[in-house]
Amino acid sequence: MRRRRIPPREDAVCHVSAGRDKLGLDIHYINAFKGRGIFTTVPFQKGDFLLEYRGKLIPKEECERRHRVYHDSLKVFMFEFKFDGKLWCVDASQEDGSLGRLVNDNHISPSAKMKILNINGKPHLCLFASRDISPGEEIDYNYGDSDWPWRCKAETSQIEKTVSCLKPQPNCIPNNDLDLKHPEPERCHSHRLVCTTISSLDKCIQCVGPVSSLKWLGYKCKVCLGVWHKSCLAKLANQNCHQSTQ
Repeated sequence: MRRRRIPPREDAVCHVSAGRDKLGLDIHYINAFKGRGIFTTVPFQKGDFLLEYRGKLIPKEECERRHRVYHDSLKVFMFEFKFDGKLWCVDASQEDGSLGRLVNDNHISPSAKMKILNINGKPHLCLFASRDISPGEEIDYNYGDSDWPWRCKAETSQIEKTVSCLKPQPNCIPNNDLDLKHPEPERCHSHRLVCTTISSLDKCIQCVGPVSSLKWLGYKCKVCLGVWHKSCLAKLANQNCHQSTQ
C-alpha cells in the first residue's frame, strides 16, 4: 500500500518545530576529498521536504566577525542568505549530530534545492527534492555561484586529463619586464596545473587581457609559470584535443 504523502511544507514545519531530522536519510563516508555525505534509504518524490540546514542564526555583523576568526575548514559551514531585506547567516560549524550540515555541493545536477521558509517569524533553510530520488542516492544541492575550493580542484582534475594536448603558445614567451624567471616555452611539454590565486600583475596567457586591479582565481603551470583564466584554459584544452583527434 502506497504511503500517504504529507504536504511538503507541512512536513517541513513539523520537523523544524521538533528540531529533528526525518527518517529515510543516513550518513556515509565517501572519500578523503568529499568526506561524509547524506544518502537516502527510502524513495522521495520531487518536491518532498528532505531536511533542514540547522545551526546558529546570526546577523551580518556577527557573521563577518566569525569569518575573520574562523579557520577555512569552518567557514564552509556558514550559510549566508537574505531574509526580510537583511543579510543573515546560519552557522553550522559546530558538530551537533544534524544531517543538513553534511549535505555536499553539486552545481551540475543536484538532487535537492534550498528554500527559505518563514516559520513563526524566523527564517529556516530547508532542502526539498528537485526530482524523484531513489534509495541509495546522495542528497546534494547547489551551494551558489562561488569559486569553492573543491569545485576548483574537480575542474583542475578534469582539465588535467586533456591538458597534455596543449601546445606552447606564442604568448608564453617571457615578458622582459615581468616574467624574467619563466623558462623557455619549449621546455614545457606537459603543463602541471595548480588552482591558485593569481597576482594582479599577471595576465592570462590565452586572452592576454588587461592587468587586473585585484588578485584573481585561476590556474598556474608549475613548469612554465604561465597562468590562465579557468574558462580560457578549458576552451584551449578542448580546441587542441579536437585538433589532435582530427
